[in-house]
Amino acid sequence: MINFVDIAHAASPDPTPAFAAVIDPIIANIVSPLIMLMFAVAIIVFVWGIIEMMMHGDDAAAREKGRWHMLAGIVGICIMVSAWGIIYFISNTISGQ
Repeated sequence: MINFVDIAHAASPDPTPAFAAVIDPIIANIVSPLIMLMFAVAIIVFVWGIIEMMMHGDDAAAREKGRWHMLAGIVGICIMVSAWGIIYFISNTISGQ
């Protein structure tokens, strides 16, 4: 009787642990701090928009500018949360966790 080698057993070793060893420090030391910094900037822009609206409540142009800053801050926060989730999803998928 002829025995065929199972393809799963004949394949080369799994390269994901080596890949994860390279990518995980990059994510932990570079990408995550950058995302946190941009997240903080987005929060500051949002708070600045609130302050602008409260300080210049009688000026329509200043209120519009404050509203624009608040909207930009919210969009920035959403983008940073999404980026963080996508990066960790891809990282965990590649590293096999």
